[in-house]
This record gives sequence, structure tokens and C-alpha cells, in this order.
Amino acid sequence: MEQYKKIRSELYRVQLTRWADLINIKSPYTLVKAVYYIETASLFLYTTQKIIKSPNFVTFLYMIVGVIGAFLLNSKDVDLFFLGVFMVFTKGTFDWADGPLARRLNKTSFLGHALDVYGAYITDMAFRISFVYYALGHYPDLMFLFPMIAFVLLIGKLNWFSDILYYQKSTESTSDKDKVSRDNKLKEDLKDPENATGIVKWYYRYEALLDARARSIDFLLLVLLVDFVLDYDLSILLLFLSMLIVLRSVVTYAAGVYYAFNAYKEG
Repeated sequence: MEQYKKIRSELYRVQLTRWADLINIKSPYTLVKAVYYIETASLFLYTTQKIIKSPNFVTFLYMIVGVIGAFLLNSKDVDLFFLGVFMVFTKGTFDWADGPLARRLNKTSFLGHALDVYGAYITDMAFRISFVYYALGHYPDLMFLFPMIAFVLLIGKLNWFSDILYYQKSTESTSDKDKVSRDNKLKEDLKDPENATGIVKWYYRYEALLDARARSIDFLLLVLLVDFVLDYDLSILLLFLSMLIVLRSVVTYAAGVYYAFNAYKEG
């Protein structure tokens, strides 16, 4: 039990410090969800500490749980549907557990970070594809569009090409000073929308709509739950949200490629 308290205390210390700008009383739901992740991650790490010795394995669990949970949302079986909801709602537990495990075992690596990032991409993509498929279930005549929509969502989320350009730009520096300068500029451009103006400011506002954060995914989960359980016809809302998901994917991908090309040319 002493070991459990130590793991739990460390998770609270690291995560609440790391995400202090996001996890606070100003965002009640984000705070509650963070506490849920920390508590479940602590329990998971404690019960598996003698079994799991690879942080990357935990990351793979995160991906597997997220993907399987997403596709269970389209099951006609009530129990499987609720299992899917629980898996999607809880998948972040493993995402919050792999980092602390890596630090405890001194197994932090670039590969682990890359898997963590793309694990988030894959689980989010799987959920969005599953959501759209669920919505189109209300419109059988439109189901022929699903393969094209799935392809758009896939490409929009796994934007390898623009990522390669970013990577090339960040590694072609001739000095550490230049690299730090570019990294800071990239962070300023990508993560400080409050300083943006004009069309860029509106882009950041749009990009925040139905993003990959827990509160957005949980909102979409709630819509699915209400439609599945209660006697309400949410078909129009589901279709509208699906259209927003697809449009957002196209816009964010186009913006990412545009920015990557500009960053590459300026380098």
C-alpha cells in the first residue's frame, strides 16, 4: 500500500505541474477527468508493477483499447456498446501511465515519445471514423460516402508529409542556438493562439472545435449515448457533427501542410 501511495503521489505531482495551465478550477471538467486518469493510472501501475516492464507496451495498450473501444460503438449488442463507451472514456489512463513507468524504469526514449504521439493520433482517428459510421447508419442512402470520408479522416490525422518537413527543418540546424530559436518560434506559432491576429486567430478558434481533447471526445460520446439509450432522434445532430468533423480534418490538414511548406522554404 505504501508503494501505491508513492505512485499516486508522484502522478499527481508530475501531471498537475506539467498541465497546470489546463488542469485547474477554471476548467472543472478537465480537472475532474484528469483526477480520474490519475487515480485509474495509479491503480493500473500498482497492480501491474511486477508484470509490465515496458512503457512502450503500455502505449500499445492505449492504442489497442482506444481502437477496439471506438469500433465497439457500432455494435448492435448493448453490452458491447457500453464496453466501447467505457474503453474510449478510459483509454487515457494508459496514456497517463506510460510516461511515469518510463521515468521509474529509466527507459525514456525518442521512440517512446513518437509512439505516444502517434498513439493519440490513431485512437482519435479511430473514434472519429467510428462516429461518422454510426451517424451514417441513420442515413443508409449516404453510406456509400463512408469509404471516402474514412480516407479523408485518415489522411487528415496522419499527416506524415508535413511532419517530415517539420522534422527536416528541426534537424538541419548548424548550431544548437539556431535549433533552440526555431523550436521556440514553432512553439510560439503553434501553441500560443492568444497572440494570433486576423484569419490565424479565427483558425485557432475553429481548430479548437471538436479537437482531440478529452472534453471534446466525451461530448461526442455523450451524444452517442443519448441517441443509443434514450428515445430521441438525434440523426440530424449526428450528421451535422459528422460534417464538422470531416470539414475540420480538411481545414487543419491544409493549414498544417501550408505551414510546413512555409517553414521549410524559410529555412
